[in-house]
Amino acid sequence: MDAEVRTESDAARGYDDPLGDVLPRANVDSRWWYWIAAVPAFGLAALVGGVFFLFGFLFDLFLTGGLLTFGAAFLLVPVAGLVGLVLTVMYPIATYVDARAVAESNAEWMPDPLVWGLVALASVVLSAFSLSVVASLYYLYKRHGAVGIP
Repeated sequence: MDAEVRTESDAARGYDDPLGDVLPRANVDSRWWYWIAAVPAFGLAALVGGVFFLFGFLFDLFLTGGLLTFGAAFLLVPVAGLVGLVLTVMYPIATYVDARAVAESNAEWMPDPLVWGLVALASVVLSAFSLSVVASLYYLYKRHGAVGIP
């Protein structure tokens, strides 16, 4: 019965907030959107890094048999994996918190935090960040139109 109770502010906003106070509350001026913007930056860095690795390996193959490239990959791949792991956790959380902040503001766009949080989670889990880049760019585009930041 308690789970069915909606507060007056939830009804006014037009969405249910199933997580309530489990996640932090933020205002629209907070920097939670930085985590959302980190997803396309991570995708771009992975793409550029992959291209450099390919050309570096081809060039290095003739010089040292690829030892320098494999040595660099031995250091960089775990760092990229750790960054990817942090983004896998923080991207859906940040999307939910930021969408809730935008929805609670007086902005013209009112995103449903649960929907956007689930889109972020599904895009990370099901597509290994390839759809996350598109989803995060679209979210940031809509956020910019409504709030002006980023």
